[in-house]
Amino acid sequence: MGANGSSAIQVNFNHPNLFYFAGEQISGNIAFQNTEEKLILDAIFLECVGELGYTTLEHRHYHDKDGHHRTEQYTKYHQIPFLNFRIAVAQPQYGQREIILYHGQHSWPFEFVLPACLPPSLIPPTTSYPYVKYYTRIVLDKPWYKPNAKQVFPLTIFPRVNILHIAGGQQQMPFSNENRKKIRLQGCLMRGGVVPGDKISIHINLQNPKRTEIKKIEASLIQHRQVAHSCHAETIFRLDLPDLRDFNDTELQRTFDLIVPAIYLSPTYTYMSQSCSVTLGVSINYELILDVKVRGLFTDFKISVPVIVGTEPISAEQQLMNNPIQIPIASAPVFEYDEPPPSYDAVVTNQKM
Repeated sequence: MGANGSSAIQVNFNHPNLFYFAGEQISGNIAFQNTEEKLILDAIFLECVGELGYTTLEHRHYHDKDGHHRTEQYTKYHQIPFLNFRIAVAQPQYGQREIILYHGQHSWPFEFVLPACLPPSLIPPTTSYPYVKYYTRIVLDKPWYKPNAKQVFPLTIFPRVNILHIAGGQQQMPFSNENRKKIRLQGCLMRGGVVPGDKISIHINLQNPKRTEIKKIEASLIQHRQVAHSCHAETIFRLDLPDLRDFNDTELQRTFDLIVPAIYLSPTYTYMSQSCSVTLGVSINYELILDVKVRGLFTDFKISVPVIVGTEPISAEQQLMNNPIQIPIASAPVFEYDEPPPSYDAVVTNQKM
């Protein structure tokens, strides 16, 4: 995005894939090609924004064309910035009121450190709401009578979640259930925590004393995301366990390895944000569902086992460096620049509280 079509802004980040962990340093260089003879600016600054999006069901009252009082339900969309700080990239020199950029190439370095406590970007981004998203925005602040030029760069930010240090991350997770035909499925996850690209190993002990036909056992990894009271369930993978189609033996004991896709996956996490005296929660959880399909009426049954998805000990950044994903540019809310956003120090202090 240029400045009135006469200039272009490019930013080189220290992480080319724009993936960062909370607490990491973001640095880089802003390159600006000015095609005008002379460009006058009040300032050049960079904003880093974190935003929550969620929906609520609301009611509103109105009168129809006959004058009758009506009530209707509608969906209200909320976009709440929970992180917003600004860094001055270039300012007028001492004794001057404006920045004057002449025709040609200009560049400025920048760097800042992300707060250590941040909710993860909600990945995969297959739904509009709810969401958690981050972006940096470069603003060429022009005099009041001219529109500002802006360029937005989406970021992916995760907190570090080490499955070696989380309760249940290294423990077996047992499960058991049966149906009315005495088909009993029990077993365990060999390890409760995984990282993208890793495998979920499940050991099952299937008892089928009546030799009832089991059509298949379907395994699904589901991501549950919630922002405030807005929820969404995302299927990460769904597959049939091999060699179990039309199974009618009396028993089976076997270990299955289910590969978690080597993509960005928001880690299991819970976060609370204070905004306008309202506490907003963000939570990401996963479950593995085993859906047993049995011949006959009312004979199917399911088992649900919690799974912890982390970012370490295998570095998600290293693992996914060669498999970048494309994230659409976030639609940014409009901020009034006459009322400056909170300072970086204030944001960091609030995040630590």
